[in-house]
Amino acid sequence: MTSADVERLAQKALPRGPRFCTRCAGTALRRPIRTCSSPRSAPAFGGRYGIESKFTRAIRDLAWRFEHRLFLSATPHNGHSNSFSTLLELLDPYRFTRGVKVRGKNALDPVMVRRLKEDIRAVQGGFPERRVERREISGLPEDAPELVLSRLLDEYRSVREDRLAGAAPRTRATAGLLVVGLQQRLLSSIEAFARTLKTHRNHVEKQWEKRGASASASVGTDEEGQRFLTPPDADDERADWSPGELEAEEEAQVEAVTALAESGTGHDAHAEAQWRREMALLDQMHEVAEKHRQQPCAKTRKLLGWIRENMCPGLPPFGLQPSGDPPQWNTRRLIIFTENREGTKRYLREVLEQAIADTDQAEDRIEVIDGLVSGERRKEIQRRFNTHPEKDPLRILLATDAAREGLNFQAHCTDLFHFDLPWNPGRIEQRNGRIDRKLQPAEEVRCHYFVLPQRVEDRVLSVLVNKTDTIKRELGSLSKVIDDEIERRLGQGGIRHGEADQLAQEIREADLEGEKKRVTEEELEAARERRENLEGQIEQCRGILERSREWTGFEAEPFREALSCSLELIGAEPLQRTEDVDGAEAWRFPPLDRRAETDPSWYATMDTLRPPRGQTQKLTEWRREAPIRPVVFKDAGVLTEDTVHLHLEQRVVQRLLARFRAQGFIYHDLSRACLAQSADSIPWVILLGRLSLYGHGAERLHEEIVSITARWTEPSQRKGPLQPYARDAETKTLDLLDRSLTGSGVRSPGEAVQRKLLDAAPGDIKDLLPHLQPRAEELAELAGRRLRERGERESKDLRETLERQRSRVAEELQKHEGSFKQLTIDFGEEERRQLESDMKSWRTRLEQFERDLETEPERVRQFYEVRTPRVEPVGLVYLWPETN
Repeated sequence: MTSADVERLAQKALPRGPRFCTRCAGTALRRPIRTCSSPRSAPAFGGRYGIESKFTRAIRDLAWRFEHRLFLSATPHNGHSNSFSTLLELLDPYRFTRGVKVRGKNALDPVMVRRLKEDIRAVQGGFPERRVERREISGLPEDAPELVLSRLLDEYRSVREDRLAGAAPRTRATAGLLVVGLQQRLLSSIEAFARTLKTHRNHVEKQWEKRGASASASVGTDEEGQRFLTPPDADDERADWSPGELEAEEEAQVEAVTALAESGTGHDAHAEAQWRREMALLDQMHEVAEKHRQQPCAKTRKLLGWIRENMCPGLPPFGLQPSGDPPQWNTRRLIIFTENREGTKRYLREVLEQAIADTDQAEDRIEVIDGLVSGERRKEIQRRFNTHPEKDPLRILLATDAAREGLNFQAHCTDLFHFDLPWNPGRIEQRNGRIDRKLQPAEEVRCHYFVLPQRVEDRVLSVLVNKTDTIKRELGSLSKVIDDEIERRLGQGGIRHGEADQLAQEIREADLEGEKKRVTEEELEAARERRENLEGQIEQCRGILERSREWTGFEAEPFREALSCSLELIGAEPLQRTEDVDGAEAWRFPPLDRRAETDPSWYATMDTLRPPRGQTQKLTEWRREAPIRPVVFKDAGVLTEDTVHLHLEQRVVQRLLARFRAQGFIYHDLSRACLAQSADSIPWVILLGRLSLYGHGAERLHEEIVSITARWTEPSQRKGPLQPYARDAETKTLDLLDRSLTGSGVRSPGEAVQRKLLDAAPGDIKDLLPHLQPRAEELAELAGRRLRERGERESKDLRETLERQRSRVAEELQKHEGSFKQLTIDFGEEERRQLESDMKSWRTRLEQFERDLETEPERVRQFYEVRTPRVEPVGLVYLWPETN
């Protein structure tokens, strides 16, 4: 979720108050809070103390309202220890406190799992190899617009800096930001550069004519300048703006920045001569940019050549029409990323659409995801892009950085192009992660970027891409601090031609500063076991999974058979075996939607098995045309829309299993019996009951099946009521039952046997039912003892955790209260305020610790206390020998 999502949720959240029950909130709002990035609480790279953002505060206001919280982040640590503890406090406020350093080798184990893709790939595979492809564009003529504009812009920067040499530092810095912004746009596209250059040129002339008029209109320009350099991403409100609003915003930014830069300059003869030289350079750049802005640039021509070679072999050169039939597309797909600059995005789409206009199904080949695309539309595009290419004509996805997080495109795509490059390695890595991720079926993915060796700026950007790859290999995704420093360094003065080699070397050598590196290694390394320990962890996880399977007893085949039985109970056909598109086993549902003639609720139930509905598709049309998809009971290992993986929470499953479970209680009594054959030579009868243990607030703590088994004899031959066997013989009988139910091709007993057993069933139940309650009490005592032991253990652990954290908070508060001035001597005003806020929170937390110690351990212990046991018969089973 983005920061805007969080703020909207925070405004709509239930009223806060001491009587509000967080457990009830967690039950009502069962979905976990998810965030796909760190809490954005770090200041500039040189800051000494992490400053909270609005996003962090909004998450804190929401988190306590949910029982379950899951944070998914590629960058859990930003180099500031207090920010890291703030994030952890949101997960577990008992173990962690904002601003208080995380201590202890095992402190993170209960709440954090961190794995590196490279390590998992090396140990057991499952991730593709990534190749970073450098697409070099060499041999450009010296008058190529990309080269000419680069040289003119660098000269313009030098002349402008010379004229503003005597101005105030703020004026010079603001003027520098403007040129950096122009350079960013030039490296994106000539179209984006031309749009901004035109606005800047007009405002420079207007400001010069004012000759030092008041710059009062430029209040807040520092922020405007930073926004001018930073393209909007998914967490920026500008991502939702229309093209007109973005254009007006950029014009306002250029006007404000230009106004401040020009207001503090001199107007003597030298300054006027320099200004006229600047205007001449602006005129030259304007003329070149206007002439070439709508034509395919060198990068676009290279991209179209790649599409022709790899995706649409018959695609003619740009501007020419194909001869003969429309060129056909193969099944390859492509993602093209560009920064969220309106000019580049619009230009690139227009050129691509014009280039493929005469190909087969051209109107359906390109889609765009940017900030303006609604959530539903975005899901539809994602679904289409992940559908098999033979079933959907979509081939090219043009995406802005609004799509660099939270979207998966790996099902049928292995190629990604960076049309332009962000100045932050983390953003490049996030883009690459759209196809380089789990469930990518290909063994290799390719991430392409363009390089113009004749253009000085590209030497630096090429080093930036290599640095991104190095960070990924060496540090996993722990790169935010380095990302920020590289972005800050580039944003300070852009890429000066005379300093390009030095800047490239600085990027190569960029690393965490000593203290931050020590902090992050200390706080994360215990949770980030490296490759040498990963094999052991995998083995441990396999053991946990196997024990969980044994404990729950969940298996795919009985699950499927229960659904088939439920279908038969409602008068429908059972599930029918079929195959999916890849030839794997799948199962087809009967047309239950036809039952909607008598029960309309089946329409909505069966809709969950259809392909997703198109954004503009009418409901009746969708239901008529969209088929009920086959279902599977095992993970296919790939992203696919062709089948539905059924699970216990799926809507159709819940409805059918509710019918299945209710069968035994229709008449508030035992009403069904089961007859099966076994390989044993003795007939058996088994009475099954269900034991449920409930705790505080009717919370179900435990549930299991209770069985009473006895050797069955003819009623006429009995000397008394049936007598149950001991537990060991009972275990043997249940094993026979399992083998009988899971076997195939076993004949059913004849009608005479069936009538005989049905006639005996009431008496058999009467004989065995008195033994059900004592057996259930034995099992209830055993389960209750285990629950009490767990409650005591968790209560003790919680008390120790609270006491340990109380001591740490008290120690931290005492240290800062005694040496506040000394500890904050290098702090900025915002950092000092943040620390004061944390100290205030520590005082409040110390008071809360006392209350928590009185109530929370006892509350945990009481949670596992059994308040009410309940046992009820659910079925009668006869195991009849095959030999009879």
